[in-house]
Amino acid sequence: MSKYMNPWLEIQNMREEIDRIMDESRDWSMSRKSEKERFALWSPVADVYETGGHYVIELELPGVDQEKVSLESKAGQLFIYGEKRIEKDASGNAYQMLERSYGPFSRKFRLPDNVDINNIRAVLKNGVLTITIPKKDTPKTSSVNILIE
Repeated sequence: MSKYMNPWLEIQNMREEIDRIMDESRDWSMSRKSEKERFALWSPVADVYETGGHYVIELELPGVDQEKVSLESKAGQLFIYGEKRIEKDASGNAYQMLERSYGPFSRKFRLPDNVDINNIRAVLKNGVLTITIPKKDTPKTSSVNILIE
């Protein structure tokens, strides 16, 4: 055995081990995701806040057409799916950097129990998808005397 080690071989071995670990974790997490989530290449960033009568989710979707976005509520969760297509003609160009996200995307939010899923509204304007989720009217109870029998 040589007393000199090749650092490049060690780096390659570490990379292969990291790839193996990532593949195993991806396989485990993918089995728990829906098909649309599995094919998503990116997730849009979001702000979520609460007003007196609503929950509001704002997602950044610059360059995404309204027809390419769908929302679905099921099992107490809100799913947002869509796709942002590359509209550039890359032939003949030599890109130095591509930082913007393209391709299919998905995002999932757990909904509180007190929401009215039948009246959720969504508006896509100026590259921001604003989802307004109304709260259910829950009767406020005052103090009640309970009789003992």
